Amino acid sequence: MNFYFSLFQLIETVERLERDVQHLAGRALRISPRDARANRELLEQCESKMHEVKVLLNNKTHISKITLRKAALLFQILEIFYRRMLHLASATSNVGPDDDHSLKAVWQMLSLAQQHYQGLAKILFELTGIPVSLTLNGTPEISSHDLPAILQKEAAYQQEGLKLLEKAIEVFGEEQDLAEQLAQIRKDLLDIKKRMKHFSAGQGLEKPEAAKLEKAAEKAEPAAPVR
Repeated sequence: MNFYFSLFQLIETVERLERDVQHLAGRALRISPRDARANRELLEQCESKMHEVKVLLNNKTHISKITLRKAALLFQILEIFYRRMLHLASATSNVGPDDDHSLKAVWQMLSLAQQHYQGLAKILFELTGIPVSLTLNGTPEISSHDLPAILQKEAAYQQEGLKLLEKAIEVFGEEQDLAEQLAQIRKDLLDIKKRMKHFSAGQGLEKPEAAKLEKAAEKAEPAAPVR
């Protein structure tokens, strides 16, 4: 599977480079007025060559669509985890400093979300052998100052992550090591989902559940950074 994941990232990279070159070509005059014409012609040539590369990768490579969909599925999970981490990181600055229970709970959830993201990024790095690249679309994350609203959005991300994980565990069933790692992440999400039921507006996490979540965050081993 390593080859297919690396190829998927290569296709994504070429498409991103092509968009960047198009962007630069359209702004060559403002970027370098003196050599605008020469720079524009150069960028247009680069764009043409990269388009050829993209066509070759998409049309000539011997790879099944099913395999590419498998690779895309893992990157979808990675994106959901990244958005979850970004949402909780933003929420930490929105919860009032006087609301100690809520702030502590959000920090604990952020710690676990970060571990999930780094864990999956590490899995993808081991599969591809190259650094993981992630292109995000849409609007920036804006977290509410209201704890129930923060939890609602976190719950929505968790639910989406669980759906994707269940699908991934099914399609990667023959690859036992990968399936087991995904199943462990799914178990962590289900545990967090149960604990979140003990949240109440204005009170944060109940003390017994806060202790459990804090213990889980401390016990989990931090994933190695992706390079």
